Amino acid sequence: MSLLLISWNLRKVRILFVQSFFKLLRIKYIFLFFLLYRGTTNAFQFQDSVQYSTFNITANSINTSITIDGVFDEEAWRSSTWINRFIQREPNEGTEVSESTEACILFDTDNLYIGFRCLDSEPDKIVANEMRRDQPLLNNDFIEIYFDTYHDHRIAFFFGTNPLGAQWDGIIISDESFDQHNWDWNGVWENVSLIDDNGWYAEIRIPFKTLRFNNAEEQIWGINFARNIPRKREEAYWTPILRDYGYWGKYKLSLFGHLTGLRNIAQPEKWQIKPYTLFGIQRDIEESTEHKGKFDVGLDVKYLLTSNLTIDLSVKTDFAQVEADQEMVNLTRFELFFPEKREFFLEGASIFRFGERAFSPIIPATVLFFSRRIGLSDDNEVVPLIGGLKLTGKTDSYNIGFMNMLADKIKYVNDDGDSVSIPITNYTAFRLKKDISTNSFIGVLGLNKESLENKSFNRTFGVDANFFLSNNAQVSMFAAKTSTPDMKGKDLAFYGDFIYMDDLWTILFSQNSIQDNFNPEMGFAPRTGVRKTQINFGISPRPGILSIRQLTLFNDFNYIAKQNGELESRVIFYGLYSVFENGANGFGMLIQEYEQLDEEFEVHDDVNIQPGVYKFNYFYGEFQS
Repeated sequence: MSLLLISWNLRKVRILFVQSFFKLLRIKYIFLFFLLYRGTTNAFQFQDSVQYSTFNITANSINTSITIDGVFDEEAWRSSTWINRFIQREPNEGTEVSESTEACILFDTDNLYIGFRCLDSEPDKIVANEMRRDQPLLNNDFIEIYFDTYHDHRIAFFFGTNPLGAQWDGIIISDESFDQHNWDWNGVWENVSLIDDNGWYAEIRIPFKTLRFNNAEEQIWGINFARNIPRKREEAYWTPILRDYGYWGKYKLSLFGHLTGLRNIAQPEKWQIKPYTLFGIQRDIEESTEHKGKFDVGLDVKYLLTSNLTIDLSVKTDFAQVEADQEMVNLTRFELFFPEKREFFLEGASIFRFGERAFSPIIPATVLFFSRRIGLSDDNEVVPLIGGLKLTGKTDSYNIGFMNMLADKIKYVNDDGDSVSIPITNYTAFRLKKDISTNSFIGVLGLNKESLENKSFNRTFGVDANFFLSNNAQVSMFAAKTSTPDMKGKDLAFYGDFIYMDDLWTILFSQNSIQDNFNPEMGFAPRTGVRKTQINFGISPRPGILSIRQLTLFNDFNYIAKQNGELESRVIFYGLYSVFENGANGFGMLIQEYEQLDEEFEVHDDVNIQPGVYKFNYFYGEFQS
């Protein structure tokens, strides 16, 4: 690891990392060293025995109606073949699930039907306490279904539910971490769950128009099913997921089984037209203005150019029904990152993604295209959108994204009492990615923000790539340049990372250089004029003693310096996470922070942080049983 740092000629980073690294190695690793490979022999034997090509399920065609009620009393369910061999990843890799689990798939012209029977020898211990939409169900009993509809091992539609029928869905990007997936995507689907003395059951209907797939008479999709039993910390999958593929192994789409039998199914409708009319009365309470009537009309149109390419057209775009942002208190001197929740921007969002990987919970990642810049001002004021056009999808091995939006002019007074005027502005984004081999790609990005009332503009150009070196290792990189009339030179950004992850080891190294005048106004770049280095080293043995299933020790080192090498911020994590055989888990983390402030900043009215050096040490811990 230190050789990587030497190549970047960052002597201070090398010394600090080596110091923190050897702190982590003291005694703890000496004590655990002889245990590191204990219990891994069976894992490697199991890995060699898995034949993924043998995992096939055939969907049964039906011509009778199915009532979604959680009761599989229709003849179609009774006469169909249910798969019943689910394989554990945790706690006993390679053995069958401890509680009987069955799944079945039916379809008619318009819908896909999924049935789950999750029997349980102790039904009174089933955990079900979450009903909110799109909340991770990790502490509940729940099931998961993944559909790689293009069968290209790139993205998959995800659906999950628990014994209460909560809906959790999203779009999965192969081999990426949890935070990199599009969890804000909301599909249209119906489900009901039931609990009885034998276990719990889930019945699901997914309209084909909710999904995207090739225009072929006979479909072959990638698919996987999963069941989670939290009281046992048990994960089981139909297509086995090996521990040695690391924590993100469940998102390795190339390991999915195959769904066959889908014939003559309905493609999504070519046209979807959604007009809207808005009537209302509004009044500015703070300014004590009079009530004013409000009337708006608008239109959203979706057109399927091909089965793989979608055009979205919006006129007088309305975001009144969009879910509100989670409230957060910002005590830092940097902008907070809020995820996109507007439907128009969510479909195809993964195509436009370009930037750093998000690894640190404290240091936000730099991304070059951030769709919330369109229709929202820097002060989070809504900027009316006159309309726009978007094209997203793929053709052969190319992923294509194009967007052009026009935002209206607006005047307002911000929280500081300053008058702000924003002219009519055009936003354009173009993205092209070429798939290479399994999950690797190279791509380009072009962005243009331009005022129609003056000559101001901001442009961003970038190239990026991601290469898988093995099932466990990958590298990612990008280079980008911005162009702004009054900011010449020093307008480049470079990024590179390396990740290795398996059941025992986690190794991560990333380096990012952002010059002073790098100014992606359509992106999210909380810091410029810096060099960022992150190193994460973790080891997760399975000692097999003291009822410890797995013990993880990790050291996460983040170093942010100015372009001249002067230290600006440093965050070091020393962490310990343990999972016990009875399902309990404990987590503890020591965090050391260093901040160098060159100028004061205002946290709140009349609350200012003065320039200087600030150091923090704090501990976070939790235990769940």
